[in-house]
Amino acid sequence: MAIGNGLVDPYLQYPAYNDFALENNLIGKTQYYVLKAAFATCQGLISIGIWPVALEACQLAVTSILGVPVAPRFNVYDIREKCNKPPLCYDLSATDNILA
Repeated sequence: MAIGNGLVDPYLQYPAYNDFALENNLIGKTQYYVLKAAFATCQGLISIGIWPVALEACQLAVTSILGVPVAPRFNVYDIREKCNKPPLCYDLSATDNILA
């Protein structure tokens, strides 16, 4: 069994990015408080059901923590490591060769 995309409760999960990032020194306190307001807006949009706008607002806040997919700020699979091979942070060429 595997979880392909673990986003099952966006209302609760999006703001957790902010807490996790602060607790792991990925962002500072100033950015944390700015993002706290952004995630409150995200939750408000979710709660009233404006999903396209909610998704955009939530993703903008998350992107300020993670970076953009082609240039992540850190290795999202192991935050202790730098992302040396964007976008997935690992050299997967051997796997690509096997699957090709």
